[in-house]
Amino acid sequence: MHNKKLMSYILALLMLLNILGSVPVAYAASGNGLSSTMNALTSPTMPNQSGTDGNISGTSFFEQVFSLLFDKILGPILNIIGGGKSAANPVDPLIKVTPLPSKGNYGQVVDNGVLRGKVIVVDPGHGGSNPGAMAYGTRESDNNLAVSLKLRDKLAKAGAVVIMTRETDRTVAAEGGTLGQELAARVDIAESNHADMFVSVHSNYNTDPTIAGAMTFYPSGRSSELARSIQSALIQETATVDKGVSPATYYVLRNTSMPSILVEMGFVTNKAESARLQDEGYRTKLAQGIYNGIVRYFNNH
Repeated sequence: MHNKKLMSYILALLMLLNILGSVPVAYAASGNGLSSTMNALTSPTMPNQSGTDGNISGTSFFEQVFSLLFDKILGPILNIIGGGKSAANPVDPLIKVTPLPSKGNYGQVVDNGVLRGKVIVVDPGHGGSNPGAMAYGTRESDNNLAVSLKLRDKLAKAGAVVIMTRETDRTVAAEGGTLGQELAARVDIAESNHADMFVSVHSNYNTDPTIAGAMTFYPSGRSSELARSIQSALIQETATVDKGVSPATYYVLRNTSMPSILVEMGFVTNKAESARLQDEGYRTKLAQGIYNGIVRYFNNH
């Protein structure tokens, strides 16, 4: 075992010398070339909540080389040789791996009147002149509204004060306004009503028609717990693909002061999922899943 570890150290040292010996100084100074490649290798697949692209900025080229060798190559090798279990090792704090699985089996939802008096803003995404994503006969704005209205009824029946940003196929701001004005109008509704929660309901889009599933975004803090609660309940209710939860910097998330999430219920660009999104029975399940997640969240807060 000792000889194997020694050989690994020697191998890593040779790799390091080979890389450093062959890299021109201009690469480290300019930030181009191999340095850019290093940034690409260490960047996450989704934006982080600070609004950056997730690259490890502010580090030198040589620090990035060391990070790649020892964090990404040598570390895993030594972990395997040493008999360590990778699942028990902490995630590199410099790398954001998103989206995260929602993970959680909360069991039966128990509503003991926890929603009574809670002010919840339900925000059906898009609407009016902005239909959002469209594919296979599904208009995102229509699907968002249909599920949101079902969610409204469930929340109201449980005693919540439900405020909708829209209840028909229209924009929230004055027609013809800018996208910024439209998003600000939705945030203003939540803030002016001192909402306890903001839930923005959307449907997803991807150029790859094979991608399907639901995912939930959140800004920070307590909202991460809300996102996990809703995502887990949604998957439990619909049995759709769990695309996880992820921090995001969407306008309606970063500008609301209360716990807030944006849920993407499925991909209209996936033919099978698009058909489900148009089905009233499936829409009821989506609304029930979001409702269950909200109840679970308030049961714990």
